Amino acid sequence: MNRKILEDIKANSIRRIVKTQKDDVVIPNVVVKDEDNHNPTPKSNFVLENDSSKYDFLKKKNNNINTSSIKRMSGDPRMPRERPLLNKTLLDIFIFSLLVGSFYLLSTVFLRANVTVVAKDQTFELKHLKFTAGKPSTSVPFELVIVSDKEYRDIVLTNAKEVSIKAKGQITLYNEYSSTKAQKITAGSFVSDDKGVSYKTDKTVSIPAYKLDSSKKIIPGQVVVGITAFLPGEAYNSNKELFTINSFKGTDKFKKIYGKAKTPIEGGMAGLVYLMDDKEKSSLNFKTADFKEKLVRKLSAQVPVGYILYPDAMNFTYDIGDNISSKTPDTKVEMKGSLSAYIFKESELSDSIIRKLLPNIGDKERQEIKQPNLSDLSFNFTDKEQIVGKDINNFNFELTGNLPLNWKPDIEALKGELVAKNKNNVAEIFKLDPAIVSASVKIIPFWSKKLPEDKKNINIILK
Repeated sequence: MNRKILEDIKANSIRRIVKTQKDDVVIPNVVVKDEDNHNPTPKSNFVLENDSSKYDFLKKKNNNINTSSIKRMSGDPRMPRERPLLNKTLLDIFIFSLLVGSFYLLSTVFLRANVTVVAKDQTFELKHLKFTAGKPSTSVPFELVIVSDKEYRDIVLTNAKEVSIKAKGQITLYNEYSSTKAQKITAGSFVSDDKGVSYKTDKTVSIPAYKLDSSKKIIPGQVVVGITAFLPGEAYNSNKELFTINSFKGTDKFKKIYGKAKTPIEGGMAGLVYLMDDKEKSSLNFKTADFKEKLVRKLSAQVPVGYILYPDAMNFTYDIGDNISSKTPDTKVEMKGSLSAYIFKESELSDSIIRKLLPNIGDKERQEIKQPNLSDLSFNFTDKEQIVGKDINNFNFELTGNLPLNWKPDIEALKGELVAKNKNNVAEIFKLDPAIVSASVKIIPFWSKKLPEDKKNINIILK
């Protein structure tokens, strides 16, 4: 009986090696290995050639074996050993490609350059630097500005006197009567305002004939003449506008030859009046500073943007009048004032100063000098008696003070010069710009030797 059992085992060709925790269990075409003794994972039992019931004792003995790690092998068992080498090669290629790509991106897409430029600056001391103002090209252009105003001052008059004074003024006579012949008005001819108050002309005048413009409209001839009141007294003081010539009344000339007031008619007085003497007039002369300051503010407000006004390029004049009189001691005196000044366009004056300080400067460098502050310079006429007025065509002046000049390189032009240049060649570019004292270049990433090809990636910092 025992022999038959052994023969059956041999006939089935079943060979099993059961191993303890230190041994392997070898089953044909099956390798079982214990990979985790601490956390064995139970799995369903193997069924081999329908003899599972015969070998249950083997399953019980190998309960600690981790069946989850059992793999069925087919083919050559040595082949899986070559796969890790292939995977490692592919990984190395991937890493190398990634490094090359990153290097390319850093060297091209993310290429940046920071350029720090120290611009030129210099301070010049002007000591009575002389200039000529006028219209020639070698002179400094100038313009004349004039403002006028009037104000009233309170005064107490002490000089009383009996007077008989006639009012005086001026009118403009117009001729719309004749286009071929001037109209003569003799001295002493009477003219009247619309209220019938009469005055006499101070001298003989001729009113020119009228003309016609392109549309056949009459342009009357005209002449100015002084008039004096017929009688003394305040009644003849007037601000009337229109005057007629008495001798033409009832003729065709009456409405076509007429007068219009050019100035107020004033000064008429009769009886006891108070007159201003020289002492009282002198006291008013000392009270003009605030009036001048008022005109200076008014003139300064009219100076266009881009022009400069120097205090010593002004001329202030005022008039109080000679025949000041009043019926009472307390009165107001009218003061008329005028302020004339020469002003300069800052860009033109700056150009004249710079070319005098730097006679060899080129146009390109001149354009790189920023507009200097000219307000700190002192202005003086070379001729201390220089008049400021409409009839002056040229004059000489001097400027004194410290003038800082600051250069500003053309940033956009400089960027264009630096595009795609080798770092070792940029020094020559900086040397060609007279506005640059020194410069330094920092390229990101640091290993790149060329500046970016796009100007937007070049940042220039001025110091």
